[in-house]
Amino acid sequence: MSNGLLGIGLSGLRAAQAGLATTGHNIANVNTAGFSRQQIIQEGAVASFTGAGYVGQGVNVTSIRRVYDSFLSQSVRTSTGTSQAAAAYSTEVAKIDGWMTDASSNLSASVDSFFASTQTVANNPSDAASRATMLSSARVLAARFNDLGQRVAQQSSDVSSQISDAVANVNTLAQQVAVLNQRITASGGGDPSNNQAPNDLLDQRDALITHITGVIGATAVPQSDGSVNVFAGNGQGLVVGNTANRLTTVADDQDPSKVQLAVVVAGSPQRIASAQFGSGTIGGLLRFRDEVLTQATNTLGQIAIGLGSALNAQNKLGQDANGNPGAALFNIASPTVLAGGSNSPGGRLAVTIANPAQVSASDYRLAYDGSNYTLTNLSDKTTRQFASLPQTVDGIQIAIGAPLAAGDHFMIAPTRTGASDFGVTTTDPARIATAAPVALTTGTTNAGTARMSSLAVVPADPLPANLRAPVGVQFHVSGSTTTYDLIDRATGTAISSGNAYTPGTPISQNGWTLTFSGTPANNDTFTVGPNVSGTGDNRNALLLAGIQGATVTLAGTSQDAYGSLVGVIGNKANEASALSTAEQSVLTQATESRDSVAGVNLDEEAANLQKYQQAYQAASKSIAAAGVMFAAVMALFN
Repeated sequence: MSNGLLGIGLSGLRAAQAGLATTGHNIANVNTAGFSRQQIIQEGAVASFTGAGYVGQGVNVTSIRRVYDSFLSQSVRTSTGTSQAAAAYSTEVAKIDGWMTDASSNLSASVDSFFASTQTVANNPSDAASRATMLSSARVLAARFNDLGQRVAQQSSDVSSQISDAVANVNTLAQQVAVLNQRITASGGGDPSNNQAPNDLLDQRDALITHITGVIGATAVPQSDGSVNVFAGNGQGLVVGNTANRLTTVADDQDPSKVQLAVVVAGSPQRIASAQFGSGTIGGLLRFRDEVLTQATNTLGQIAIGLGSALNAQNKLGQDANGNPGAALFNIASPTVLAGGSNSPGGRLAVTIANPAQVSASDYRLAYDGSNYTLTNLSDKTTRQFASLPQTVDGIQIAIGAPLAAGDHFMIAPTRTGASDFGVTTTDPARIATAAPVALTTGTTNAGTARMSSLAVVPADPLPANLRAPVGVQFHVSGSTTTYDLIDRATGTAISSGNAYTPGTPISQNGWTLTFSGTPANNDTFTVGPNVSGTGDNRNALLLAGIQGATVTLAGTSQDAYGSLVGVIGNKANEASALSTAEQSVLTQATESRDSVAGVNLDEEAANLQKYQQAYQAASKSIAAAGVMFAAVMALFN
C-alpha cells in the first residue's frame, strides 16, 4: 500500500512540476508576439482492482495543449494584411499630397507669376527689362514643372526600393517557414493521434506567416502532415512543404519602366499581376504606384504639354522684337513608347501629339494580332480597334515606325515625361513675340467711318509663306450695295473682285482675318501688310497673357487642371488616412479577440502558480506519509 501511495504521490509531484513549468513558460512569454498560452492536460491513471473495488493509481499528464483558435488567428492574419496595405498606401499618398500643396513647390504660384510678367510685357512691349523678367518667370515655371516631375520620379523610385526590400524580407520569412515545416512534420506535429505537438514551433510558424501576410497578403493552407503551404497572388506557391520558392521582381511586360513581382518555381519566374495583391505592404505600394502616382505623373505632364503648346503656338503667330516670326518658347516632351518585353525585334511605333488640348492623362496599350490593332485606355479600360494605322485618338497620332509582327504590344504614355522634360528653349528676351506680324494701313483719302475691329492671324504651323504679303482692300459703294476688291499690292493685280461686304463679317486672305466696324465710303482703301514698326505693338502679347484663362487641357485651364489634381489627391489622402485608422482598429479588435482566447493572462497564471505549488506540496506530503508507513512496517521485522 505504501508503494502505491508513493507512486501516487510521485505522479502528483510530476503533474504539479509540469503545471509549474508550463505556467512559468506562459509567464515568460507574456510579451512574445503570437505566443499561444499552454495548458497541461491530465487524466487519472488506470485504477487497480482489489477485492474492495478499484483503487486509484494517481495521475498522468497526457499532453501540453496549445490554446489556439484557428478562426481567430486567421482573422488576425487577414486584418494584418489589410491594415498594412492601408498604412503603406496612406503614408505614400500623404507624402505626395504634402509636397503638391506646399507653398514652396506649388505650381499655381509659378503659373500666376509667369502670366503676371506676361501682362507686364503686354502693357509695355518695348521695355527690355519687362521682357527679361518674363523670360526669367518662364524659367522659374519650367523649373517648377521639372521639380514636380523629379519629385514624382523620386517617389516612384522609392516605392520600387520599398517593394524590393519587402520582397527580400518575404524570402527570408518564407525560408524560415519552410524550415519550421520540416521540423514540425519530423516531430509528428501533423499526426492527430500525437498529443505531443511542438507548440512553440507552431507559434513561431504562425507568427512568421502573419508577418508574410502583412508584407504580401499571402494565403496559408494547412496540410495533413502538419506543414502549411503559403501562396501569394493568384495561387503561386511561396512555401510548399519544406521548400521555399523565391519571390523576385522583374520588369513589367506591359510597362517595362515598372517592376512586377514573380515567384521563381523550378528556376522559372511566374509573374503575378499587380492587381492580385489586394493586401499587405506590397499591395498598398502597388496600388499607390498604379493609381495615384501614375495619375499625378501623367496629369502634371498633361498640364505642361497643354500650357506649353498653347504658349508656343501663340508665340509662333506673333512677331518678335527683331521683326522676325515668333518661335517656340518651351520644349514639349514627346510621348513615351515602350515595347513589350516579348515583342519581336524591329517593330516600332511613331507616336506624336496632334492636339495638345485633347491629350488625356491616361496611358494606353496597343496590341497587334496580325490583322487588327487594339488600343486600350488603361484608365477606364475602354478599347478601340483599327484595321490600319495611322490613327488619331485622344489628341495623339499613332503610326507605324517599323513593321510590327503578330503578338507585338506597346505601352504608350503620352504625358509621362511632360513635366520633367519641360524647358525654356530661348535665352533671348527679344524672341518673345509681342507684336502681330501684320498691320493695317488706312488710306489717307478715306471718307467713310469704317474702322478696323480686329486683325488676327489664323492659327497654323507653319504660317503661310505669303502671310505678310501686302494686300489691299478697296470698297465700292453703289446705292445700298457695298462690295470690296482684294488687290495684290506688289503687282497691282486683283486677287478677287466684287466681294459682297457685310459689316462685322471677317475678310480673310493669306492666313489672316480682318473685321471692320462702321460704314466705308466709295473707294475707301486699306492695306494689310508686314508690321514694320512692331516694337510697341502688344496685340500678340495680350493673346499670350490671355492663355492663362484659356482651355489648354481636357480639364480646362492649367490652373483648373492642377487644382483638380490637388483636390483628387487631397481627397485620396483623407480617405486613405481614415481607412488606415479603421483597418488598424479592426486589427486591434481581431488581436484582442485572439488574445482573449490564446493570450497569457498574468492574473490567471499567478493563480495557476499557487494552485500547482499547493498541489506540489500536497504530493510531497503523500510521499512523506508513504515513507513513514514504510518505516513502520520495516520496524516490525527488526
